[in-house]
Amino acid sequence: MFGRSIYVPENPALIGGSPQAVHEQLWAQGKRRRLQVRGALAALGLVIGTVLVDVWFGLLAAVAVAAVDALYYLRQRMASSVWRKGQRGERRTSTLLRLTLGWRGYRVLQGRNVPEHGQIDHLVIGPTGVMMVDNQAVAPDTDIASYQGTLYVDERSGAKMVAALRARADATAALLAERLGGEVAVEAVAVIHGGRLARGLVEAEGVTLLRMHRLPGWVRGQRTRFSPEQVATIAEAAHRLPISRQAIIVR
Repeated sequence: MFGRSIYVPENPALIGGSPQAVHEQLWAQGKRRRLQVRGALAALGLVIGTVLVDVWFGLLAAVAVAAVDALYYLRQRMASSVWRKGQRGERRTSTLLRLTLGWRGYRVLQGRNVPEHGQIDHLVIGPTGVMMVDNQAVAPDTDIASYQGTLYVDERSGAKMVAALRARADATAALLAERLGGEVAVEAVAVIHGGRLARGLVEAEGVTLLRMHRLPGWVRGQRTRFSPEQVATIAEAAHRLPISRQAIIVR
């Protein structure tokens, strides 16, 4: 096709008919409706503010209501941006971990591989333990919640996904134990980009699923387990884990 690069592979997320392309079309089609609703809300704020106080307060209320509505939709777009670009979120999470934990006594390894279990996006090693962090980008209308300890994704069981993450974390722990000569627990964590995650953090079946911005606080909020010397020893052993050939970032 004219204009297509033979050197840069196509991104399936940007091809017409893909979920992302359809979402973009629907978003563009809904722009007029969003502006109409925003205008109606602002007008309502103007009327109520004027009646209750005065016209200047009414104008301020109108601007505030319009700004809140605009921020609401901006947040929605930002939350789904990784999914819309056909990405998984490794780069964003990597940058966040480096800026927030790298100088607090934590070691962050990227792009390791666990034979027969897949790739580790990020391995966080610090005073509060060892966390294997995976990235999951989902559609904006995907509901993720836990009910009686079981994960549900759009009312379907997410047991297969959490079982795979838990198995990868356990395999990572086994590899570290071989190198260290002692057991080291590895927590399984999934950073969810997009979707609707109940309360921003869900714990189910031994896996913690949370929003990216909550990850640093959650990591630091766990109980202290290791001394700086132990962190260095575990990190040295983890450095010898195989590097993933599919990894976007390797450190």
